[in-house]
Amino acid sequence: MQKFPYQLDPPLIQFDSIHVNAIADASGIFIGTNTQVYWSTSGKGNSGLGEVRGDNNCVLNNINTVYDNDIIDAPYTKGDLIIGRV
Repeated sequence: MQKFPYQLDPPLIQFDSIHVNAIADASGIFIGTNTQVYWSTSGKGNSGLGEVRGDNNCVLNNINTVYDNDIIDAPYTKGDLIIGRV
């Protein structure tokens, strides 16, 4: 790594505006000086119908069942699954 005899200024990035239409799981928007250390997440979702997307959709006479009889979906202890941790 090259050492400079003077301190370099951080790069300047300027946005006129930021528009967020949707945020998915394990996402974030960070502005200003911040640090995300050992940031982790876990989650679960069940969907009996799936997704219906588009325009002019019609779903009629469906019967949906989600059978989820497990008590714990994924045993997790905070800190067990941090990628890159030695």
